[in-house]
Amino acid sequence: MNLHPEDLRLAAAHARLASGDFPAFTDAQLEAIRGRARDSLVWFRAHPVLHDTVNVLLLLALFAADLLSLTALPFVLPGALSTAGGIVLAGVVAGAVHGFLVCGIVTLSVHEGAAHDLLIVGRGRVGRGLRVLANNACRLFLADPVHYAQAHASHHRSLGTSEDGSFTHHVRLRRLLGSLLPLAPMLSHSDYFPWRPQEHTRSRRLSVLLTNGYLVLCAALATWLHGWLFTGVALFLVGSWLSFVLDRVRESTEHLFMPLDRANGARELGLGLWGLLLGGGPWGQPCHLSHHLAPALPWYQQLRLHFFLRRVLTPEQRRHFFLRPVIGLPVLLWRLATAPREPARD
Repeated sequence: MNLHPEDLRLAAAHARLASGDFPAFTDAQLEAIRGRARDSLVWFRAHPVLHDTVNVLLLLALFAADLLSLTALPFVLPGALSTAGGIVLAGVVAGAVHGFLVCGIVTLSVHEGAAHDLLIVGRGRVGRGLRVLANNACRLFLADPVHYAQAHASHHRSLGTSEDGSFTHHVRLRRLLGSLLPLAPMLSHSDYFPWRPQEHTRSRRLSVLLTNGYLVLCAALATWLHGWLFTGVALFLVGSWLSFVLDRVRESTEHLFMPLDRANGARELGLGLWGLLLGGGPWGQPCHLSHHLAPALPWYQQLRLHFFLRRVLTPEQRRHFFLRPVIGLPVLLWRLATAPREPARD
């Protein structure tokens, strides 16, 4: 993603407007959070076999569910395949499930795996092999783990600065809307693709090759079972588009209008409707504030830290750091759409 100077300027201007009343973490709160994170890290490192088993089973379950969404799910939808309208409806439903699952697989693999190397931690030959497979599973959906790992490292290291490889404290509405157009992930008419480079590198070409192979397999099975109309709607129109929409909206709101600060610069979408939907499940970064406060923790320990934050933060802090239930996301996106282009003067 190319960072436009306007993004950084507007983010800094909005941060200045909010700095006067923003309820930042206190030193005592940060110390308590770090203590809880250290305890969780000790537990995680003491149970590598359990950790790896959970994540291998999770990935296998997600891929199995993805194939079933395109093959078996239409058969259980009442009257779905008897008419053209029913086939289209079945394609929309199956495509939505497919898109949601793909969003979860990609985030788990490219972020938890490739970027933080926390998906599989085993050190033996089997563990190393599983790590390669898990960290590269995202390649089946156009993601480039090599590019993303490099950009994401700068995101944590230089959060809220011009060196931030995934800067989203301010997002130009045009950039976000351009990435939400139909077939956006395939047509590349937007630069808002943090999980793959714009250049045609060797790593990106490998991802495209593996994606095409997986796509052909899914398309062949779906067409054989349900026909070309279903495949076109479910796989090419709805599925690939929805997974990209969920991912872009999630990343666009995790830091939007937050302070340009490493400790206070992230938002918690939470374990409600929006966090679980946009993340593709609880393993898809619904607790992004927890992640930035303790990036060495795996996804399930981030969920535990989320509940600890709910106890440690004051009501005023929760109002700023946590997304409000149900209406929180629409309100935040409306604020983005109506934010003045000149919020403050230097």
